[in-house]
Amino acid sequence: MSATDRSHTHSIHFASPMPVRPPIHRPVGRRDKRERDRDADRNRAPAVRALYKSARWQRARQMFLARHPLCAECQRQGRVSAANTVDHIIPHRGDTERFWDPDGWQPLCASCHSRKTASEDGGFGNARRQP
Repeated sequence: MSATDRSHTHSIHFASPMPVRPPIHRPVGRRDKRERDRDADRNRAPAVRALYKSARWQRARQMFLARHPLCAECQRQGRVSAANTVDHIIPHRGDTERFWDPDGWQPLCASCHSRKTASEDGGFGNARRQP
């Protein structure tokens, strides 16, 4: 075997390149959920943000969801889904008395809570409801 023959046996040529995962298509200006949630949290009043981040709220929320594990809105529509959000039926708008009143809370799944909040706050093209 000549030297030129040996060099050809060690080089490997692929007929086609390795498959490459296509890029994720995201329309211009569209951000992922984590970024949108972070922005929404930043836009809250500091006093309201402190209420939601408090250990007291985290405990109250956890206990409420343990006692009310199903989404109230889904149940009204004959569906069964797990609740993961404690919703203030009447938006508290920073009123601490209303914020801490468990009679004004309801368990909702993320989908129902997003829909309700958007209809109240003017999201998804909806007009903002007046308190």
